[in-house]
Amino acid sequence: MATPTPSTNTPQRHLPAFSSPAPRSVPHTGATTGMMNYDSPAMLNMLSEGGAALGGVPMGGVNMDISLSQLGLPSASAMGRADEAERTRRLHNIIDTLKQKPGRISEGNVLALCTRLGIHFEKEGNGYILAVGESNLLEISFRGDEVEKIELQGGFDMHNDKIGFGETGTKILTRNLQPLPGQSKINVTLERFAENLEKLVMLDKLGSPQHGGVSCYNAIAGVYTSLQKLFEHEKKAALSILDDDTPNRRHRAEREVLCKKSGRPRPNTGNRLGLNLEYWMDRRHIIPRSGTKKPSSEKGKEKMELDSQEETLLPEDDDDLSLNKVYSLTLECEASPSTLYTPIRVSDDWISDEIEKPTDPNDTNNLNNILLNTPSLDWQDPKPTFLEPPASTGEDDAMNLDAAPGRLPNIRFVAKFNPPLVVPLTTYISLYQSVGIEPQQDFLATTFVGLALRPNELDPGMNGTAGASTHEIRSTRSTLVRDDDRNEKDRTHNFSLYVPKMEYSKKIESLPFAHPKQLVEILPILRQYAFTTSLLEHSFLEPAEQGKNLHMPTPPTAQQDEKPADPPLPLDINLSYTPPAPRLTLHVPHPSSTLSSATTPASISDLLSGLLLDADAAGAAAASRAPLKVTLDVHMNGELVVSEQNVAEGGPAGEEDLERAQEVEKRIKRLGRALDVVGDLGVWGEWLRREVGRGGGLNVER
Repeated sequence: MATPTPSTNTPQRHLPAFSSPAPRSVPHTGATTGMMNYDSPAMLNMLSEGGAALGGVPMGGVNMDISLSQLGLPSASAMGRADEAERTRRLHNIIDTLKQKPGRISEGNVLALCTRLGIHFEKEGNGYILAVGESNLLEISFRGDEVEKIELQGGFDMHNDKIGFGETGTKILTRNLQPLPGQSKINVTLERFAENLEKLVMLDKLGSPQHGGVSCYNAIAGVYTSLQKLFEHEKKAALSILDDDTPNRRHRAEREVLCKKSGRPRPNTGNRLGLNLEYWMDRRHIIPRSGTKKPSSEKGKEKMELDSQEETLLPEDDDDLSLNKVYSLTLECEASPSTLYTPIRVSDDWISDEIEKPTDPNDTNNLNNILLNTPSLDWQDPKPTFLEPPASTGEDDAMNLDAAPGRLPNIRFVAKFNPPLVVPLTTYISLYQSVGIEPQQDFLATTFVGLALRPNELDPGMNGTAGASTHEIRSTRSTLVRDDDRNEKDRTHNFSLYVPKMEYSKKIESLPFAHPKQLVEILPILRQYAFTTSLLEHSFLEPAEQGKNLHMPTPPTAQQDEKPADPPLPLDINLSYTPPAPRLTLHVPHPSSTLSSATTPASISDLLSGLLLDADAAGAAAASRAPLKVTLDVHMNGELVVSEQNVAEGGPAGEEDLERAQEVEKRIKRLGRALDVVGDLGVWGEWLRREVGRGGGLNVER
């Protein structure tokens, strides 16, 4: 097609949007003839000036003494001014946003950050003393533009020196100013450091005299003290069950309380300052060996055996986040009218010294504890904390509401989820209702897959075809496995996740609470979804979102003297996220099946052999190659219950063969125990194939 030239005829325009409303049979009068082009800039200017621009001559019998504003449109000059104002506004917003960024690590940027946050600082030697509010002192020294030393004092330690907030906080702030794995020093910014300083400043401001003078540090430390008392009691009970010679006895007991009881309170974990209640830990059964190099890759983390784990004593801090990801609630305060929600109370006596109540069979409130053979906790209800009246000014204070006795602080407790947790919408609502709050009605059509596994893509729930078909996502992972000769090798796993039913979910980031027992009571529910999320994120979350290098190595080219690489192993997973329990169904090829093709035999000889088999033999061969299928329900406290399976061999079992029935039951329970230990669907699938391949079924004695 030739390129048009200036003389090339152009197609005639369609009728303009603002053509005359007069009938086309009525002839136009006046000086103008022909059809006017109403979308030209010149015509817009004339319209904006009204009929005077046209010499006051009506067109087509219609009075044109109107303006664009009367038509509901801005004038041309106004549009220009609006565009310029919008560009200026956006530019100022960008500049303001950049001003809030703390910048790279340097002495000048640290002092600028302090000025922005209202932190007073004084020069001392080659460093500074920062007064972070009235409760914290931070000493920071520089060598050039690099931070040489940091030390945090005060805060929660002023209320309870056993917390050790300053010591652990110093480690956190030091890590904030160090490069992340794979990051160069020149790219390290003050962003993480600024977030933690801002949190301390906010807590101090809430407890200032302007807000009533109730210390948020003392209130949070009191809750922490009671939770720590409960933790030590449950830890002692867990230790009493373990033998004295049990490896890592103390850590096993702590992790049992963390994941199955009332959680573990700890100050300053990960990269964030604050008092935390940890409620779930991935792979809690896997304890790294002390004094050895930690695995540097995802493959190294899978170098373990299910039933024979070498364990030695952990470092004292038990903070190996590279292997054991921890889910926690950070206890903080926030402004809230005392007339709408129960305000904070300063007390150490949220639970009695006896911790447990004596069993009372007549108490219907403790019926569940009696049926489950679990103790009833003896929670206490501290008295309200009233504000001190301000000093009298000598004037008439009768009309001063701030001086009235019996005022309560306009501050409430809040638990912030670290990381945020994606739960079904009905569970989200029930969690809020459990603390006496109705959640905001700002629900969107979001799903677990969209929020947790594909956060940077359009959520399937917002798709117009949501619910019309089964949603599917795929991923590829490489796992280190051992063959029959116990040689290590890489195996590529092709994961597919199927979600047959559209189930709406919501991400919960914070939850107000009035009493720590409210948090303890919801922990069993949170563990259900933390465990499910952990399993699926490890297999399906994009590597960029995980923040880890999960690059899958390319299998080496097969040489004449080398065995060809194993074909990828497909693992199909069905997910149901509906309460009361998430359900996972794993389909993995039978170890005797051929993986080279999902639908065709490996060779012509295989096809002929199949055709020559009689009906019974063909049926037996098909049954032996049927994919392994295991369905598990994730119950409260992350308990895995096998509801369906075709792995453990049953056989005849009845009253006459009770021992056989018990053996099969052990095999089935061992399936759930295996996934609980490894915490990885790929490793678990390999373990299933290995066990079935060894004996045709799951051997209980192994």
